[in-house]
Amino acid sequence: MTVKKIIHTVCIALLTGTSAFAQAGDTSAAATVNSKEVSFKSINGHEVLPQQGECALGISATGFFNYVGNLFNNNTGNTAPSFSSANAANAFAIGQLSGVALMGKYMKTADMAYRVRFQVNAGSVDYRNNVLQSLPTPDPLNPKYVEDKLTISSYTVLIGAGFEKRRGAGRVQGFYGAEGLLGMAGNSRNYTYGNAFTSDYNTPMSTIDFNASNAGYVSSRMLYSKTGTMFLFGIRAFTGIEYFIAPKISLGGEIGYTLGFTTNGKGSTTTETWNAPTEQTATITKSNYAAGGLRSWGIGLDNVNAGINLHFYF
Repeated sequence: MTVKKIIHTVCIALLTGTSAFAQAGDTSAAATVNSKEVSFKSINGHEVLPQQGECALGISATGFFNYVGNLFNNNTGNTAPSFSSANAANAFAIGQLSGVALMGKYMKTADMAYRVRFQVNAGSVDYRNNVLQSLPTPDPLNPKYVEDKLTISSYTVLIGAGFEKRRGAGRVQGFYGAEGLLGMAGNSRNYTYGNAFTSDYNTPMSTIDFNASNAGYVSSRMLYSKTGTMFLFGIRAFTGIEYFIAPKISLGGEIGYTLGFTTNGKGSTTTETWNAPTEQTATITKSNYAAGGLRSWGIGLDNVNAGINLHFYF
């Protein structure tokens, strides 16, 4: 039996067991509902629904369900899930608020909760390229090389806080509420070169395009650049459904309607060139607005931080 067939068998068994557990719990459960207390017990006598004073942690489950589902198509879309997210500035586009977030709740009562959403993604990537070393008498049969490097760093921060009201007495719970959103994002590029500007080499061999590994003789080159920090301010109304697959464990999804505002701060670029009169390297720093000093607002539907969420209450 292959590994994939074993995984298929395990997944089918888990799904079948979950379904049977849910049905058994439902047939023997009793429910009581009022504004302060919601009780719904499993066949083993355990409370299924969250109670007053409890907390919850949640994550996006979409990637994992895609992975399990794609196991059965044998060859398409079987990339293992990962906790990663794009750090691009358009992560704040209204209707496209995206990425994996950590979510938390505090049950003020059994049918009302305070909630927070927290997402911090950051990272960097290095591009390296070898170029011919600047030498007075290069040896074509034994060329020497130096390394140019580009480091791109980026980050995205998105936090939200609000409340939700809940309805329902069984495993299916509806909810609705509102939250405020605050976010920021930015990126920078740092360049280092193996060949320096000197009086003998006013146009040193330098990397022009790191993606294509293209190099050439240049009279000026980039040393550092950064975008202005992008800020997001928003308010969001939402509604959704949770289904409790086991006591205090739920799968759910929500959609929202967001009104948001974004703004870009000033960025800067630093370049270097050879200053012939002083026979020294000159650096030039210039401030600029990314995307023309973008100021925008938008309103639209979204499914912020993916469509299916998994919550654990305790």
